Amino acid sequence: MATDKTTTKVKKSSKKADIKQDAQNVAKSTAELMDDLRSMSVAEINKALQEAKDDLKQAQKMLKANELPATHVVKQMRQKIARIHTVMSEQANNKETK
Repeated sequence: MATDKTTTKVKKSSKKADIKQDAQNVAKSTAELMDDLRSMSVAEINKALQEAKDDLKQAQKMLKANELPATHVVKQMRQKIARIHTVMSEQANNKETK
């Protein structure tokens, strides 16, 4: 029984470390995502938006079915969609001013 408790504690701490690492990767990837989106054409951005929306729908279905292990993923996907919309707005505004 003692080994089961220590194993559980190790799993929990490694899980927290994984979540912390994921958060750091998201912060780094946000800047990279914005740079990538700004360098894309309008057609590529629309394709990325559609893929992000499809991924969000699938994640929401998984969440309702209680199959999604990390619920924060849905929020991150919505934020990604918002970032794509931001870049689309920036490009539209740049075209209007030129």
